[in-house]
Amino acid sequence: MSAINQSIRVLIVCDQSDTAPLLGYMIREKGLNAIIETSVQRAIDRAMEIMPDLIVIDVNAPHTERITLAKKYRALSQKPILLFLPAHHETEMLEAYRAGVDECIVKPVSPAIFLAKISSWSRRSTTAPLSPRKIPRLRLDPARRLALVENGEKISLTNLEFRLLRLLMNRPGYIFQNDEIIRSVWGMAGVSDQTALKNVVYRLRKKLGEDWEYLIQTSPGGYSFLED
Repeated sequence: MSAINQSIRVLIVCDQSDTAPLLGYMIREKGLNAIIETSVQRAIDRAMEIMPDLIVIDVNAPHTERITLAKKYRALSQKPILLFLPAHHETEMLEAYRAGVDECIVKPVSPAIFLAKISSWSRRSTTAPLSPRKIPRLRLDPARRLALVENGEKISLTNLEFRLLRLLMNRPGYIFQNDEIIRSVWGMAGVSDQTALKNVVYRLRKKLGEDWEYLIQTSPGGYSFLED
């Protein structure tokens, strides 16, 4: 089991108590890091927290709800999305692909084929990060509340986004715990909560874009800025 495989995070959104553990077990047997979320209501927050490399959706819900969930994930990240469908229905499959799904998996599917698809998409998901590239240099402009990238791009930030990024950049590689971040960014304990913090992290990653969102690392209980 390689360290690269273990670092690949597969978020499994499955609201079926008998199926979810089985999917997680199979994926972990491939050496991947499987994270199971059984609550559709918490699924987006979980994705914002861990920023998965691959998303698998298997929910027992009307097709419109599956499509809505897929669209929310696609707005969050460009990472691959695999969607289970209960039947080979061409209209539903086309709608899923238009919503941003990368592959529809029609039930029933054999474990071997499912794992082959997971392996294939996980390799594609990590192609860009594994290729040689230099971590972009970021500078902050407090007067204009901008993040300046070395390629000349200027990223406008809100006050909270700027405070958070400045805090993390001040100590690259250091994991700031959530409570510590809330006290520093919001000014005092109890002013905000972890949901508000997750929302600010999410917006900041979106502004940095897919190429640079990885600079803000999620760790158990906190966040850090990738050390150069």
